[in-house]
Amino acid sequence: MDMQVIEADGASIAVLDGRFDIAGAQAVDLRFSALAGSVPALAVDLTKVSFLASMGVRTLMLSAKTMLRRGAAIVVFGADENVEKVLRATGFDEIVTLCPDRETALATLKK
Repeated sequence: MDMQVIEADGASIAVLDGRFDIAGAQAVDLRFSALAGSVPALAVDLTKVSFLASMGVRTLMLSAKTMLRRGAAIVVFGADENVEKVLRATGFDEIVTLCPDRETALATLKK
């Protein structure tokens, strides 16, 4: 799992690439947590995530809760059908808005 962070329209975008399984979560967990603890707005790009396991959901959930507790905004976008199914099955979509694309995600963060 690879993670790049880019800045766009006043928000940070965490671009994840690979399998978000145990190894993938371990590869990005520390950086992702630090990012969630420091930025005012975060869009998580899952367009290149081919698989999402429970450890990946855990990383996303803990970071989302951290951001929400401190009044920061977070959205997720670009999940394929299988990844989105996992996010909805775990109830993640009840905490964080799922957006279809980057433009929608950035517009949602501005609200």
